Amino acid sequence: MATVVRDKLAACEGFRVESPLGLLGWVEETWLGSTGETVALAIRTIDGRDGLLLAEEVESIARERELVSMRGESRLLELDVPRVEASSADGLSASWQTTGEVLEPPEPPGFVDRALLAIRPWRLAPPTRPEAERPVWQLVVMLYVALALIVGLLIGLDFLFARLIAGSAV
Repeated sequence: MATVVRDKLAACEGFRVESPLGLLGWVEETWLGSTGETVALAIRTIDGRDGLLLAEEVESIARERELVSMRGESRLLELDVPRVEASSADGLSASWQTTGEVLEPPEPPGFVDRALLAIRPWRLAPPTRPEAERPVWQLVVMLYVALALIVGLLIGLDFLFARLIAGSAV
């Protein structure tokens, strides 16, 4: 990677990160090496996971579009939970390191999800469990069944009240 691109990485917090497969996530922060140069980017994926993209894995940066593009064969390393270490006379020390595992890229967002992520990217949620979310068609069917039960119950109550008051349902 050229030094010019490495210098451009220093101020790209909040930029979208895209792989050849599509939107991957956003840059949370820039990680610096011992000499102060940018060596990696901490990434928040669209499904809520945290990853580390090494500077060598960046293909291009488009400042006007706030976009970081990663190479096709690049890897995103999984980040472990940040840790605060024992305090010293100078203050607290915190560290954030990789687990060594490679993160599989998240499924590309659909049309609606992509629009929602474009509007409110800071509302990224942790990964959902497959059994926790129902497909839309099931929700629609459950809504219609509930509506049919309510209408049927109201009609039944009307006939019951008519029979009790008038002595017949007609």
